[in-house]
Amino acid sequence: MNLNQPSPDQGTATHAETACGARVLVNPLTPFIHYRDEIVYFCGEDCRQLYDGDPLNSCMAARLLSGK
Repeated sequence: MNLNQPSPDQGTATHAETACGARVLVNPLTPFIHYRDEIVYFCGEDCRQLYDGDPLNSCMAARLLSGK
């Protein structure tokens, strides 16, 4: 994933891969973060909140630990 992906605020819905590898339809309500010059999407707000609370026990853990 990189910044060439559609941003959730662009207004056009498209599919993207989430932090855990799922596919979601990106829209202005899709939870996301900016991570190392990438937009990383989450499948739900609860997943993004888990990341905010404890990144190493979230679906982002593999990415964080691998340095990617």
